[in-house]
Amino acid sequence: MSKYAFRLAAGLFFLVAFLGCKSSKHATSHRLPGVWQGTPVTIDGSNKDWPSPYPEYDEKAALGYAVSNDKDYLFITVETGDPATQLKILREGLTVWIDRTGEKSEETAINFPIPMSHSGKRAGGDDRPGAMKAQEGTGQGGNREQQQRLQLEDRVRAAMNSATEFSLQGFKSCNLQYAITEGDSCGVVVRMALDENNELVWEAAVPFKSFYFKPELTRADKGKVFTVCFETTGVERPAGGGGGNRGGGMRPTMGMGGMGMGMHMGGGGGGYRGNRNQGAQQSNIMEPLYKSTKTYKKFGLAFQ
Repeated sequence: MSKYAFRLAAGLFFLVAFLGCKSSKHATSHRLPGVWQGTPVTIDGSNKDWPSPYPEYDEKAALGYAVSNDKDYLFITVETGDPATQLKILREGLTVWIDRTGEKSEETAINFPIPMSHSGKRAGGDDRPGAMKAQEGTGQGGNREQQQRLQLEDRVRAAMNSATEFSLQGFKSCNLQYAITEGDSCGVVVRMALDENNELVWEAAVPFKSFYFKPELTRADKGKVFTVCFETTGVERPAGGGGGNRGGGMRPTMGMGGMGMGMHMGGGGGGYRGNRNQGAQQSNIMEPLYKSTKTYKKFGLAFQ
């Protein structure tokens, strides 16, 4: 072999080795560790099957959250102890977007509960912000804030009775509105409840066969990145309240053909559990009720 041919072959060898190494690093960078769910999660609106505190927390949205999976199901939970945020979720719904590609696509979503304006329901009592605002002037300092908090908690408990329906968008064959007691053809299960500490706990079990590339996970899926986004929509601020109220989100709309919905990469350490009095420390504990939020978080798939 001539010196020229030898040098050419050596150059090609090092080029292939370099590109292979670079490709390997690129592939590794697109894998994230996941949480394997070794024991089944009972979807009942309880946080007893989840870590305490929740491993992820978005302070601006006042939401703690966690995600895990087994080979058949993706499990998602959200928790908040802030009564204004709870009432916002019960009145305007919580939308959970799932992007199986790890990007920020807003195509596949669970909306639960259905916003009261779309379900035609209203919780017991007058839960409109204007009705609460009428009593904001009573009391002084901490007493007034405590009264506001108690009013919010009463309205949250009343609104829980109306949280009976959910809708799906972007799934393979079940993009309609459903009663939680009846379920859907895809096997998605959702529940929500208040626990003994007045924490609002939201849970969902989502079969991979309903939205993923294949019916169940295999070892090849370990570490694959997907994105979950939690979106809340602010309640309309009473006249004279000042300031914006809805952020950039779009209100969900439902129909027989499915549901159209619109939704800041957030999330951090530390759960919300144990911080449930934070709202009472704000200058206005009603403020979270009027703010729309989006929390994006990338997770990896686990496999054992």
